[in-house]
Amino acid sequence: MSDQEPPAYEKACCSHCEGAGCIYCDKTGYVLVRAPACKCRHCEGAGCIYCGFTGWAGLKGKYDE
Repeated sequence: MSDQEPPAYEKACCSHCEGAGCIYCDKTGYVLVRAPACKCRHCEGAGCIYCGFTGWAGLKGKYDE
């Protein structure tokens, strides 16, 4: 049992659709990422398999609280 707080998340504009809404951001135009928002180190924000094609590191997963 740990006393850690859950990570804080913030909204970041989806780099794949540039806010228009696409399959990678569930048509919202943004994704939730760990604060502070950081571009993906593998693609530098262009979109790749490591960032789910959103351009951001630390994406909030489907089952993360």
